[in-house]
Order: sequence, then C-alpha cells, then structure tokens
Amino acid sequence: MNHITVAYQGQLRQHITYPDSPQTVFTDGPAIAGGLPGNPSPVELLAGSFAACALTIMALRAESLGADFSGCTAEVADKEVSMKEFRIKKLALKFNLKQAFNAEVRQAVESAVTDMCIVGRSLHPDLVQTFEFNYQ
Repeated sequence: MNHITVAYQGQLRQHITYPDSPQTVFTDGPAIAGGLPGNPSPVELLAGSFAACALTIMALRAESLGADFSGCTAEVADKEVSMKEFRIKKLALKFNLKQAFNAEVRQAVESAVTDMCIVGRSLHPDLVQTFEFNYQ
C-alpha cells in the first residue's frame, strides 16, 4: 500500500506528498500560533476536503440522473474553531447549483451531502454541519 507522507519543514509548515502523483501540498499552522502565511492551515484543508467530497458525491448523483453538474461550486461559508477545546465546532458549506435542476436532481444532490459524503460522515458527531443550497 502506498502512503501519504507528511514532513515537518519548521515554523509550523508541513510538506505533504501523495503516492502515484507528482502533486504536493504545503500547510501552515495558523497565524495565531506563529504559522507562516501562504498556505492553508490543516483546518482549512480539512474544510476544503469536506466541501470537495460533498461536491464530488453530488456530481455523481446528478450525473447518474443525466444532469450536467459542471460549473457548480461549493464554498466553506463559515467555520468555528475552539482553541480552548482544540477542535472544530462548526463547518458551514454553501453550494451554488443550477436553477435548471429539476426536483428529482435537487433532492438527490441535497441528500447526497448528508447520506454519502465520506468526509462529512467521518467527522466527529459534535461538529455542527450546516448546508445552504442556492439554485441560480
């Protein structure tokens, strides 16, 4: 099995390499903890991974129903981190979807977020997850 490798670079910066991929990712600790600017923090990377996972599963559901999902977006609209508890307390995702989606596609993509998103379903149950679906 190939492994993801994370190497500490100093000053709260990490270098992440992925097997079978030339892509690398850097993360920086938060500025409040003395991290360098320029790269997402691990919390931001997790929030982005959640949004990407949700959008991926939504696309799979929409496309299985014959809908064109290209151009749809997700954003992390809000996140709340407790430095006292050292955990993420809330993640709010906002989805910008096509007005042309019929009721069947809308129901399928909205339920996919809570029922099928591996990242979201793996997060701690105390983490508040909210979703906004905008059809434009």
